[in-house]
Amino acid sequence: MLSLRESFIALLPYFACSALAILVLNAAVNFSFISSSDVLYNVIQKSSNAILLLFPVMVVLSVGYHLSKNLGQSAIVGSMLALIAFTIHSDFLTFSPQGVFVDATGASAYAILIPSLTSYLLMFAYKLLPQTFFESTLISGFLKEKLLLILPFAVAFFSVYLIVPVIESIIQAVLLNVVPMEDGSSVAEQLFKRMVMIHGFWFFGVHGDNIYSIMFNQSFLDADIFPGLKAKTFYDTFVLIGGTGCFIGLIVAALFLTNASHEKNIARIAMPFSIFNFCEIILFALPVFLNPLLLIPFIVVPCFNFVVSYFLISAGAVGYQEVSISWMTPTIINGSMVGTDLVAPILQVFLIICNACIYYPFLRLSSEKNDYQLAFNKLSSQLNVSERFAAKSEQRFIEQQRETNSSLMQLTTVLNTISQSRLALYYQPQIDIETGKVCGFEALLRLIKKDGTITGPYFLDTLIEHKQTAIIDHWVIKQAQRDLRQWKNVGFEPVISINVNPDVLTSESMINKICDLYTDFPNQVKIEIVESSYLTQQSLVTKHIEKLRSRNIETVLDDFGTGYSSLSMLANLPVKHVKLDRKFLLQCQQPAGEVLYQQVSEIFAKLGFSVVAEGIETEQELAWVKSLGIQTAQGWLYAPALPKHTIHDFALKIVK
Repeated sequence: MLSLRESFIALLPYFACSALAILVLNAAVNFSFISSSDVLYNVIQKSSNAILLLFPVMVVLSVGYHLSKNLGQSAIVGSMLALIAFTIHSDFLTFSPQGVFVDATGASAYAILIPSLTSYLLMFAYKLLPQTFFESTLISGFLKEKLLLILPFAVAFFSVYLIVPVIESIIQAVLLNVVPMEDGSSVAEQLFKRMVMIHGFWFFGVHGDNIYSIMFNQSFLDADIFPGLKAKTFYDTFVLIGGTGCFIGLIVAALFLTNASHEKNIARIAMPFSIFNFCEIILFALPVFLNPLLLIPFIVVPCFNFVVSYFLISAGAVGYQEVSISWMTPTIINGSMVGTDLVAPILQVFLIICNACIYYPFLRLSSEKNDYQLAFNKLSSQLNVSERFAAKSEQRFIEQQRETNSSLMQLTTVLNTISQSRLALYYQPQIDIETGKVCGFEALLRLIKKDGTITGPYFLDTLIEHKQTAIIDHWVIKQAQRDLRQWKNVGFEPVISINVNPDVLTSESMINKICDLYTDFPNQVKIEIVESSYLTQQSLVTKHIEKLRSRNIETVLDDFGTGYSSLSMLANLPVKHVKLDRKFLLQCQQPAGEVLYQQVSEIFAKLGFSVVAEGIETEQELAWVKSLGIQTAQGWLYAPALPKHTIHDFALKIVK
């Protein structure tokens, strides 16, 4: 479902182009700007026909590409397989002695089915078939990847011949039981059944009107539903206000949502097209199709319009006249043309308001359930995340959707909280115990809310759980560089320590970014890491630590004593700075803990480590670490984390 959403978002430019071409052509003819004999008319008509004709092909390519990509297969190969299978099994191309003919009318029913089927078949075939061919080192990895897809491609291609006929038979059997009963049914009953059926098709991304016209006789559309008023005129004027699903009401509902920026943006984009009853943009981009939360109003709203309008017209409350109008005639205008007075357009306004009220709660719920990506995009924009990182947001969205709903809502809440607040770096002093002078600062992340409340980074655990810490790491590294540059401009050059996620030391791009950003601040920056970063990738971490050191950036082992540290591993790492966590210090309340703290301090001293005792809050704790020969202390006994504009003055003081 997420791949389909991605596919149709990618098709937004195509939808807009399609609607615009048809709109321009009809408007130019209706207002007599051009005639059917003009060259410009033929050019525009040819363009619009080509766009409509290729619509199912574009859907096939997009779905095949994105679904194959998200299933871990070659997106290009997946889209090619989908296109070939589609042209064969959908009757999009018809061969005859007179030539090759293209018919897109019924092909749209296969536009989602076949690429979805071929993408999964390709994935399963690739996993199940042996992959021991082409082991030669003389061919590139790219070529090897494509060669390994030859057999899965062939298996998937021929499997479609077996599967599609079965699916067609099942669908035909089902549809035979829902065929509108024409014998003995009134025009209104047939029209109502048609409406429900085509909305069902549209919900699954299939052009409902086209499919219905192929499958069933709809001559009743030209019959009178009321004396002097044809069924189609009634349907276009009083039921489908704004196109399939009565989307003008949906647009109005979206504009009244408070935080749903995605829904509002799509509504604004779709508004000029929905006025002329083009529904594809809002149907696929919001999306409405395959969105179970919007299925109920998608069906209920046109039914509501049908029942209310039918009742009022049959009761004589609305005067009408039969006129010839295009399906693209805007609402209110068509009401004024069909109605004999202002009652008809007033009824349309009333229906739009009711439609908006019906859509609103469902649209709001859908927005809240799917707001993770919007929160992430908003946060990315505010923190000025690199384009390379932001480009992967859709992939992260798809991966994240596999988590539980409760976990997803928790992450959404966290991201929204951050985006509605302001991040800041505060700096906690590190004190030379002997001299009382400041010898450095640790940069600590703080969240400043709209009401001025300052909190710690309580949200980091949630971001770590969802592997979304990179956005924070990018911001912290960049912000610390900005602070150093501001201080340098006033002659202040402190040494600062920056906390980053363990993944940073395994990322070559992040290491290069750190080296580039701090070129102008040699020996002023230390990168603090927790021990989990080197447990499984020691050689890579060692390489990156050495690269940082070559650029005068030291690495500090943070929170020693809270995890699974190995002293033998420490001896092999190019790290000469370590911080003893306060939790480790609290264990000194027991004799065994006191001995352990003392022995660890002595080992670090013999190994040549510079040690910082964290979490010093009392004079007794300070005296204890001082007796062990530890030279640097950090904690609330000296100062909490301070705003950046105050640490210059603090550094000039001698802490007693």
